[in-house]
Amino acid sequence: MTDQTVVSVVIPVYGVEPYLDHCIRSVVGQDYELLDIVLVDDGSPDDCPRMCDEWAARDSRIRVVHKKNGGLASARNAGLDVIVGDVVTFVDSDDYVEPNYVSELLHWHKQSGADVVMCSCMHDLEDGSIVADKRSTPEGDVDSEEALIQFLYHLSLAGPVWGKMFDARFFKNQGVRFHEGLNSEDYYVLAQVFLQMNKIFVRVEPLYHYRIRQGSIVHMDSFNDHSCDEIQIADLCCDYLARHGYRNRKALNYFRLQGRADVLFNIFQSDASHEVYRRIARDMRRHLWPVLHDGTVPVSRKIKHTLLSLAPMSYRMLQRVVGDRS
Repeated sequence: MTDQTVVSVVIPVYGVEPYLDHCIRSVVGQDYELLDIVLVDDGSPDDCPRMCDEWAARDSRIRVVHKKNGGLASARNAGLDVIVGDVVTFVDSDDYVEPNYVSELLHWHKQSGADVVMCSCMHDLEDGSIVADKRSTPEGDVDSEEALIQFLYHLSLAGPVWGKMFDARFFKNQGVRFHEGLNSEDYYVLAQVFLQMNKIFVRVEPLYHYRIRQGSIVHMDSFNDHSCDEIQIADLCCDYLARHGYRNRKALNYFRLQGRADVLFNIFQSDASHEVYRRIARDMRRHLWPVLHDGTVPVSRKIKHTLLSLAPMSYRMLQRVVGDRS
């Protein structure tokens, strides 16, 4: 008996003309064929809209949504609005996947009974080299409670939505959506899903290729309107979880603090002003005291967060000196 599960693949498209064909080719070439492929042209200014339409003309499994530019979250939401699959996975249009990406994730989904399944990834660098993702993620079943702990304490699972397959009911019936207008929007979806799911099944098998390139959303050298988005997203996640009955206040407080620390680490590489550092550090100090008394947090992290919140510029200089010597 053949599997009749329809797998929706949502691919947001914007400004990726050199990479788009490779991405779509990797999806249409999957060894599992019952696919619902949704290309969302987010008002791309290059030749991507035409390329999307040409692919749709060549493969009946592909549908194209053309829309005004609204950002990655808006594009993904537009794709979710039209999916027809029983499960859904996300592929970014400058990335690509192994030929058995869908079949393996679907097999794990059925075998484990988990609402969400997750693989590992490879990092494709601009020099052409490919390296394995170094994050340590526990394999096997992780229930909702433990997944939220892993997520909120940034131990693992606080990552992207790509490389995962979700039961489509989260998006069709339970209204899960990305928060539009902010980057780091994946966290907001994961917070909603992890709270509602039964479990996630994890295999450290690299089936997704994440392309690291200059100019992508997460690799900006200039401080801009979105450089501090992770702080807002962290607060939105915590507010959502608290509003829906999640009671681990220590974990929520840590997630807020870590969101601010991550922003500081990211803008260390940018041209942000000293005042920006001071403002974020002041904000960090509001959440520091509970973290220092949280036995879940390693001492090394407590020291790092203390230094960051008290003297961010000194921490930045120390990091550069250590980096120059390494």
